Amino acid sequence: MKSAPTLLSLLIFAAATHCLVDLVAGTLNPLWPRLQTHFQLAGWENAALFFVWQLTTSLSQFFFGLYGDRFHSRWLLWAGPLAAVVCLGSIGLTSSPLVLAGLLVAGGLGIAAYHPEAAALAGSSAPEHRSRAMSVFIMGGFIGQAIGPIYSGAVVDHFGLVGLSWGVAGGLALCLVLIPLGRGNLAASSTPPRKPQSLGQLFHGRTQSLLLVLVIGSLRIVAAAGVPVMIGYLLAARQADATQTGLVQSAFMLGIGLGGLTCATLLRAHHERLILWLCPLIVAPVLVLIPALSGLTLAAVVCLSGLLLGVSLPVLISFGQQLMPGSPRIASSITMGVSWGVGGGIVSIILAACQFAGRFDVAFHAFAVATAASSVLCIWLPVLPAARTTVVPLEEPAMAA
Repeated sequence: MKSAPTLLSLLIFAAATHCLVDLVAGTLNPLWPRLQTHFQLAGWENAALFFVWQLTTSLSQFFFGLYGDRFHSRWLLWAGPLAAVVCLGSIGLTSSPLVLAGLLVAGGLGIAAYHPEAAALAGSSAPEHRSRAMSVFIMGGFIGQAIGPIYSGAVVDHFGLVGLSWGVAGGLALCLVLIPLGRGNLAASSTPPRKPQSLGQLFHGRTQSLLLVLVIGSLRIVAAAGVPVMIGYLLAARQADATQTGLVQSAFMLGIGLGGLTCATLLRAHHERLILWLCPLIVAPVLVLIPALSGLTLAAVVCLSGLLLGVSLPVLISFGQQLMPGSPRIASSITMGVSWGVGGGIVSIILAACQFAGRFDVAFHAFAVATAASSVLCIWLPVLPAARTTVVPLEEPAMAA
């Protein structure tokens, strides 16, 4: 059995590394219009690049989840952040669109490799309070995403894209601090391996429920992934600089982080189902207001919409893990990865359509419709047996032939 201090240390470690990884990923949010200009990309090329980025960071998580549930994969907790830091910090050192695409793919794979393993680790640190543990983990990530746009916007405004390379040294230094902390706690929490199951065994009797969770999560991610990107284009059309854009985008990510904190401190188990459908329903009309606002009012409303989304996201991830208690990595890859890929793909289509029409305000109406639809679909979510709210701690999977 793991001791309480070890479990708490594991959760803190998972949240801290999540903050670093998503900080690096969040640096791109205010830069998509700048990348289009710097690399002389057509509108459809920039949208396609964003689509590739979304697929790489999200859909590939499913395959890393499969790998993690069959082989020893704790090393991904270190390799993923290192790849993200080095690759995304180097995008300003090239003027080649092909090299840019390669760096985005390699950095995106590092981000994808980290998430299933870290999410499973966070969930296992408090199996009887999984939603709260996932709230802390998610909060760490969105705090990182709140810092990332402010940092990158200020750096690029002062030094250009090449200034991002200075962040590589800082990111590597943080990795060197976190890795020894994680190694000690993971060694103390080692457990005997389990026999891996086939996909048929894992999905048996759960396919329809998992598919519904995926659809709900994807519709919810349309807003979570789309708002910061469209804010960038909306403010660029108003001649705002990268620093101003980064501040508004960071307000959204900070709101999601505060939503995670609210979920971790105030949410009770019997409120989870209510939160799943009510918060997205409330946020829909708030999203519609965003294009008509500016200044501090815009930042405040964007932060509010992020908070309402942020309360429900950890609960949905926890729900997925409870549906698949024997395979938390695959469950996390579906709710955190595949859903982001599908939702990000929808955002890419919306972005291309908005660029073609020359209007970005209509995107927020699409986000509102998707969010409201995700609320309605919660009616058909299954009621989990009480036995599934308490699961065995995360075990290191057996090496499969």
